[in-house]
Amino acid sequence: MTSRGVEKALKNGLFCKKTQTNALNLLLMSTALTCSTAAVAQENNLLDEVVVTASASEVTYKNAPASISVITAEDLENQGAKDVRSLLESVEGLTFNRAGNQSKVQIRGLNENYTLFLIDGKRVTSAPNAFRGNDYDSGWVPLEAVERIEIVRGPMSSLYGSDAIGGVVNIITKKETEEWHGSLTTEYTLQEDRKSGDYGRTGFNVSGPLLKDKLFMRTYGSWDFRRQDSGSLNPDSPSGGANAGFAKSDNKYIDTTVTWDVNEENSLDFNAGYSKRTHDKTTLDRVSGGITHHGSYEFGETELRAFGDRIENSYGHGNAAGEDMPNTAYNFTGDGKVNFDADLLVPNFLTVGATYQHQSLEDKFVLTGEGGSDSSIWQAAAFIEDRLEITDSFELTLGGRLDKHEKFGWNASPRVYGVYHFTDALTFKGGWSSSFKAPTLLQLSPNWKQVSCGGDCFLEGAEDLNPEVGSSFEVGFKYDQAKWSAGLTGFHNTIKDMIQFPPARTADVAVAQTYSNYVGLTSDGKPIFKFENIEEARTMGIEANLTVRPIDELTVSANYTYLDAKNTSANDAPLAFQPEHSANIKLDYAFNEKLSFALSANYVGEQYTSVPANGDMTYARKVDGYVTADFTGRYDVNENFTLRAGVLNIADNQILKTDWDEFNIDGRRYFISGTTRF
Repeated sequence: MTSRGVEKALKNGLFCKKTQTNALNLLLMSTALTCSTAAVAQENNLLDEVVVTASASEVTYKNAPASISVITAEDLENQGAKDVRSLLESVEGLTFNRAGNQSKVQIRGLNENYTLFLIDGKRVTSAPNAFRGNDYDSGWVPLEAVERIEIVRGPMSSLYGSDAIGGVVNIITKKETEEWHGSLTTEYTLQEDRKSGDYGRTGFNVSGPLLKDKLFMRTYGSWDFRRQDSGSLNPDSPSGGANAGFAKSDNKYIDTTVTWDVNEENSLDFNAGYSKRTHDKTTLDRVSGGITHHGSYEFGETELRAFGDRIENSYGHGNAAGEDMPNTAYNFTGDGKVNFDADLLVPNFLTVGATYQHQSLEDKFVLTGEGGSDSSIWQAAAFIEDRLEITDSFELTLGGRLDKHEKFGWNASPRVYGVYHFTDALTFKGGWSSSFKAPTLLQLSPNWKQVSCGGDCFLEGAEDLNPEVGSSFEVGFKYDQAKWSAGLTGFHNTIKDMIQFPPARTADVAVAQTYSNYVGLTSDGKPIFKFENIEEARTMGIEANLTVRPIDELTVSANYTYLDAKNTSANDAPLAFQPEHSANIKLDYAFNEKLSFALSANYVGEQYTSVPANGDMTYARKVDGYVTADFTGRYDVNENFTLRAGVLNIADNQILKTDWDEFNIDGRRYFISGTTRF
């Protein structure tokens, strides 16, 4: 929320008095984990900040009924991040599946299929366009547009429904301003190893009034790129095939929002955007649009939204025939909610809402069954959340959601969470929640037939799938003082009826007939397999963080994650790309009001990159752990121009891919960035 938004909220009165008291704190947010400069860390108390993702209504970080981390625009400005995923790498509980040199966000041992991505609270998904997965949904917003990122670690199906079984990443963009302001940023990163591709970005953000006190506009745009790694960077795989490094990427964005303050009680947001993202051979063109109504009345607050997008994939799901096989997906969501307070036995802060989602895919190359080349699915839901102020020190959140899915019917997701403040500094949190993940559009489409096994087998959808169901428990504490803070959280997740992704398959016809998901043969004798609910998983671990501010100018922050992620249906085999240990440490030093420095280090422990579906560890593969460290600096030349520079991976701990399931880590590189404000 901008200063204009805060003033309007305070003038109209927010439904929750606690939220109103803290509304001004929305201007700046920082976490103990990802704090910015020491000056910012000292001037702002995180516990009084307001977050919007952990609850159905705005709530202070201190009372948020979830484990939540926040990355701010200030954090972005103080490090050499090239995209949103780069910002997420230092958050406890988050790991990355880097197979094929993609970078897929994982939360608490569950892969990106179980992470819900939101932009300003609105769901985004490109899953139907690229069956084998992609890392696009974490990057539809360029860095120039990011105000902050809120990460909820743990399931939130009671609020958001399907896909939030692992957690939620909400990318919140900058809002309009009362006066015309703007910024232009240009950044370039040079690789010391000239076989590795350089990368850079240029972006702008402009905001201001079109009609004083009534009509406001904000526009942002960006272009970022990475040059392709040389084909000789990585050694050949044991089989003799070439191991590709990072592919060429080219991403362009433009987005505009117009806000109309109709009167003191009502406002409307109109949004339209276009993105074109190219990674290697795949280009996704996304056109998005939406309208949102905000109401602030004596009885409470309302929000009504209708939004959607069209995503075109010019490459498609694959091209065994040697030609592009394009497809187009359409996503639409309509939702609404009302927030109000009620004094019953205790003060209650209630939210009641409903949502409707529709998703469709046009693909004449893989949708070849009797249903034709189109497939669609819808689901609707109603939800309720009640935050009860049992005492001044104890809040209890009760939530529930009832989803109706076109294919598999009803699913309920209850949730209970408690926040207890032993003292002003010491807070205890804990809760239990149920969650679910609906099968994807393609997994449920009986007319879907996807080439696999290098063209020697096929996959198809199955109408008899069940939703994947999860159960999660967590407990932890947070201690915060002016000079130091610490936190410790333990969690335990289980998922049943997991849909193996991708499903078991083989080109060997004789072996194929022993698989439980074997369907039959094509007319030319190639085996066909379907999706099935066969797997179960359990993840558990500990997240710890510590921040120390020994002097006003210096902030030292660190975190550690212990993760035990197992496939319990395969003799407790470890899940791939889930390091048991990971840690981060960062030192921020403000030399003066203009000059600041940051030194950070990241440790990722050894991890398996491939584990057979049957859990036979004889053929499992893993890679060693590694450490990278970065040094960055920022200098405010004047109030209108900021210069940033730094050295990334200063120890040049470069990792080269040696086989298909491994990954690259860039070596030493140098970046410089300039931002002009007006």
